[in-house]
Amino acid sequence: MDDDRYGAEFEHGHADYDDVELLEQARGNAQAFILGTMAHLLDQGLSVEAWATSLGQRFGPTWGEPRQWDAGEFLDAMLTNYRSLGATVVEADLQPRHAKAAIAGFPDAALCDLFQVNLEVADRVHDVPTVMGEGRGVNWSWQRDGELIRFQVDRTGGD
Repeated sequence: MDDDRYGAEFEHGHADYDDVELLEQARGNAQAFILGTMAHLLDQGLSVEAWATSLGQRFGPTWGEPRQWDAGEFLDAMLTNYRSLGATVVEADLQPRHAKAAIAGFPDAALCDLFQVNLEVADRVHDVPTVMGEGRGVNWSWQRDGELIRFQVDRTGGD
């Protein structure tokens, strides 16, 4: 990653940016909002873990009425969300009962440094899907593996 990416020089001319450039900007802004929120929570002595749980509870209803999901279906939906935030899907196996995937680039380590949020704390954002999965018959887990985040989703009910 280019460490100058978050430097102080800006090009102005809002109308000159194409959709690809705007998408890149939006992804950076979305990550910045997440990390800025985490930094604020830490400054206030509040729990990032509780914030992630609360987000999962609030986002869950936006996915429609709870129903049983296949593991791969749930992970695919989450990978779409991660890609919208700038993550790159490195691998994915979207089986109905046991799905797994790995992403890179989210959270962005350079942005974590800029916002002074420890990468281990920033990774708590991956807890958000835990609560969302509970009402959809799947267990969500994740772990950091170097620069990758590995996800596993297991279907809990029915065949």
